[in-house]
Amino acid sequence: MSETQPPSVMITVYGKPKKKKTSDVLAAFPTALCIGVPSAIALVAENELGFTPAIHPEPPQTLPELVGLLDYLSRSGMAKQYGAVFIDDASHICDRSLAVWHEEAPLGKSGKKDKFYAYQQLNKYLLAMSGLARHMGVHLIFTFHERPPGTDSDGFFQPGGPSLGSRKQTEILPSWCDINVRAMVDSTYPDPWFPGVYFCDPTNPEWVTGDRTGVCWAKTPGNLREILRASAGGYVPARVPGLEWQDDVAEELAQKIFETGDVRGSIEKIAAAHPRFSDGTSQIHLRWACQDGIARATFMKRKARNLFDLAPKEEAKKGGGVPVPPPSAT
Repeated sequence: MSETQPPSVMITVYGKPKKKKTSDVLAAFPTALCIGVPSAIALVAENELGFTPAIHPEPPQTLPELVGLLDYLSRSGMAKQYGAVFIDDASHICDRSLAVWHEEAPLGKSGKKDKFYAYQQLNKYLLAMSGLARHMGVHLIFTFHERPPGTDSDGFFQPGGPSLGSRKQTEILPSWCDINVRAMVDSTYPDPWFPGVYFCDPTNPEWVTGDRTGVCWAKTPGNLREILRASAGGYVPARVPGLEWQDDVAEELAQKIFETGDVRGSIEKIAAAHPRFSDGTSQIHLRWACQDGIARATFMKRKARNLFDLAPKEEAKKGGGVPVPPPSAT
């Protein structure tokens, strides 16, 4: 009997600029085919993570072009060679598409351009893209800028979410995704390099978020790799070839943090004793492994907490300890 592969996931990460959206997706899916501005993606990957990703040399500018490319990647089998497809800054593609469709809109009986045409096209191609995602057999990840809560053209309240050019789509596209999170900064998260978290609270009416893996909560570590690893889906996120050792460092650090609750002290102990910290290994790669270890320890602590323990959660310790998260349903 052949080994069953874990299902693919469709993920949306949105947030304000420079919240580490791109770098976290690259860290979680380093073998992905990246579709976006080549120079921008390469700059993030090389400076933040120390590797060069696979980047499509001629990124699509509009949604019809993007759907056509995804269809080709699926039919040719090329997508499965990468295991994931990452579309960076899909907000720009949506905005560019709307601008083109507004220009191409046919004339109505009044002699004016059909003002609904562009949004009808947006709905059509986003739906086509979602359908393709379910049949490609690989992970599909999007990053978006965020659109704040507000009212639509009819005066009805619309929650904030990914910016797609249409307030109605802000709720529709996330409903197709398995994970939909908002990238934020939280000073209580004990990562000494960047306190990035993902906000995910489906009960919050202000922002559209959700997670079918049952892992995320309101202040989830901003680490998609460890989110997938902590789920019950059996995901084994790939590493950059040659950097498989990062998982050993992450696991050792996570165990120390879990036992002591001291993040900075645990990092210092690992740095003093682990041979990778003294053999000339890139500090960027070591930091990456440590950040995974910090997130992993947080998920370990959450999993260990009794689902029926409803006592108030502890605050983060001043010494850099991991705050106690709510219990995990998985």
